Amino acid sequence: MKNILKNILRWANVLLILVTLLAYLSPFINPAKIWHLSFLGLSYPLLLLANVMFALFWLWQKNKRFLFSTGCILVGAGYFSSLIGLNIFDGNASPENTISVTSYNMAQLRRYYDYQGNVNQAKLDWFKSELRKNLNPDILCIQEGAYNHTKRTVQNTLQFKYFFKEKGTIIFSKYPFADSGIILFENTSNSCIWGDIETPSGLVRVYSVHLQSNWLGPAASKVAQDSDPRKKETWNGIAQVMRLYKRAAARRASQAEMVAAHVAKSPYPVILCGDLNDTPISYVYQVLAENMTDSFCEKGAGFDFTYAGKIPGLRIDFVLTSSTFEIVDHQVPKLELSDHYPVLVELKRM
Repeated sequence: MKNILKNILRWANVLLILVTLLAYLSPFINPAKIWHLSFLGLSYPLLLLANVMFALFWLWQKNKRFLFSTGCILVGAGYFSSLIGLNIFDGNASPENTISVTSYNMAQLRRYYDYQGNVNQAKLDWFKSELRKNLNPDILCIQEGAYNHTKRTVQNTLQFKYFFKEKGTIIFSKYPFADSGIILFENTSNSCIWGDIETPSGLVRVYSVHLQSNWLGPAASKVAQDSDPRKKETWNGIAQVMRLYKRAAARRASQAEMVAAHVAKSPYPVILCGDLNDTPISYVYQVLAENMTDSFCEKGAGFDFTYAGKIPGLRIDFVLTSSTFEIVDHQVPKLELSDHYPVLVELKRM
């Protein structure tokens, strides 16, 4: 019996290593062609944890098989900095002439307004108080801000003089705009806007982007609640979730390519903020982060997950910048105001 169990563990370990190696390929394969790898990339934190556990188990057993799991982990070592911030001992003191930037998906302020625009005043007053207490950026990029009450509430609360809004994305600024525009995504409510902003250190181009949402919530919840592998309905539900994810992943890839092409033509240094609805182990991130600096990788500490919804452990909100910026500070305060946490970054133009 003991030998049978060990054989099962050996083959499970081999399968895990193969799946993990495939996940490492996900940033380089367009999900419009092979979407399955994108799904594996999303699972990277769990795959990493499983490999660590196998390595420790084989080491405890004094079995050389621990080298296989250890080697698999080391092959993907380049992904560590996108998952775990190693800047634990960095100071937070901001030098002069910095720009403070925040990216925040505010989920249409659904917790405070219903779909008819009726307000829960007590909750809204609390929201405004928390917003004033915790956020005071020079530039604030909002996603899921389609309703006018979202724009109005944020602008009045934080006293922004300038803004640009199209569809669900907004850029608020304490500095004036020299120009602005929108990158049109077809057949979706998601959007990307940009603005050339006259900061004290010169013109910069700021993007607020919200890429295609997965919309897996209702379907995934139904599968989780009524899951019974003996029932055909369970497998039909799983197939539906996979179809939804496949379609969303392909759309995000196309949208990311459009945004990256626009960024490449920018005449000014770029600050790209947004909810990418994908993790750093993804094709979308690879396309947008190429030749850019991820504020988390530079100044993040620990696990700065940004999604506060039902699926734990996701970093899907980002601030990416041109190399002409120095990242001075990166914070993700755990404000329970939305189903996302804000990303707060201090920048200095070099």
